[in-house]
Amino acid sequence: MAANSTRALLLGGFLFLLSVVFFFLWMEGGWGRGLGLGLAFLSLSVVSLTLGARWRLGGRDPLDAHRQQRLWRSGPLGRQWLKIRRRLR
Repeated sequence: MAANSTRALLLGGFLFLLSVVFFFLWMEGGWGRGLGLGLAFLSLSVVSLTLGARWRLGGRDPLDAHRQQRLWRSGPLGRQWLKIRRRLR
């Protein structure tokens, strides 16, 4: 799921930069459709960045977090096991 969120964030950043280019073209008076395309790409970038942030925040398993807390509180042996487990991932 991290790959999907990274792709969505990269796509959102690219669409935002593209919208800035279209806004500059419209402001310079060189292209009349720049405002419409800039607004369209800006709205698509907002949607893409929101989806990417949701995927990144929602990707954690609450049961796994509870297991990690129990291992951490169990003592030095549990903490060592948790460090080994994190290294293997």
